Amino acid sequence: MKHFTAIILAALLLVSSLLTACSNETNVNELIQQGDSAYALGNYQSAVESYTTIIEMDKATDEIYNNRGMAYLMMEKYSDAIADFNQAISLNGESAVYYNNRGLALYKNGDYQSAGEDFARAISIDAGNANYFINRGDCYSALKDYENAVLDYTSALDLDASLSHAYNNRATALFNLERYAEAIEDYNVAIEKEPENDVLYWNRGEAYRMTEQYAEAIEDYNHYQELSAYLTVDFFVKRAEMEAYLERYEDAMNDYIQAINIAPSDAILYQGRANISFRLGNWNDAISDYSRYLNSNESYIAYGNRGYCYFMQEDYEKAMKDLDKCIELNPEYAWAYFTRGQIKTALEDFEGARDDFDKASELTGE
Repeated sequence: MKHFTAIILAALLLVSSLLTACSNETNVNELIQQGDSAYALGNYQSAVESYTTIIEMDKATDEIYNNRGMAYLMMEKYSDAIADFNQAISLNGESAVYYNNRGLALYKNGDYQSAGEDFARAISIDAGNANYFINRGDCYSALKDYENAVLDYTSALDLDASLSHAYNNRATALFNLERYAEAIEDYNVAIEKEPENDVLYWNRGEAYRMTEQYAEAIEDYNHYQELSAYLTVDFFVKRAEMEAYLERYEDAMNDYIQAINIAPSDAILYQGRANISFRLGNWNDAISDYSRYLNSNESYIAYGNRGYCYFMQEDYEKAMKDLDKCIELNPEYAWAYFTRGQIKTALEDFEGARDDFDKASELTGE
């Protein structure tokens, strides 16, 4: 009877052990589903908690470490992400995905050299994934190795020519290599694929600006303005400078006004607007803005231009004072001597005027 009882007890213990094992497996599967669902919904903290519970149950696989690492990555907890990807790779060192993911975390953490090495390892395992080449190209770009970046973006596009961001990234690398015409060609393709992407118009506009194709650049800036809610002082100033070059002075004036509305304490903006007023012959406005600029800066050009404005208003005393200051700051500025010579002529100081004109002629060789 005792022997029979012992057999029954052993059987019960075996059943209990099997039930516990089944229960644990059920819990793990449920936790995986919870973690995956939370991640898909963007609830990364909940995903981390589910995956962590599995790890604490000593049931972790390389996939679990990778998944938690991705959740940390999305939470911008890069050190934690890297630690989890290290664990995933230690369990499965032949997964291109794990090397790629660790590379992404390293890149985000600013370690571009190590990130590039991980992307290279991912490529060595799976050379058919275009994104691995793009990611390594981004590392090269961050390290200012634009030639190799171009090669990687080209490899990505050879694998998948539909990737608009690869065209944009390659164009940016070409831009940094001052290969502006090639950059424009890539931006053209990227814009065809993503016509609502405001950044692409800004980037192509910059390439046009560098090649002095100002009308085309302004058109791209205008598209950017239509699509973007983020317009900076730099945007308005650059467009104003190109408009001024094309003698579209009213447009340039409006852009300087917009820039000043954003940064009213930026003195350089008043100098820019003064230059437009100068070209329009709005002497009072130009004097006012040059004065604002000169309150906190010394510029021989600003003094010279303001002096010319006073000269045009026949305020010869102030004009002379500004031209003297201009020449003091830059004794080699021929235009200042010529303008001062005109002022002296108006004041009937003909000998002084002749000396200034001679000096201007000497400096220009004319």
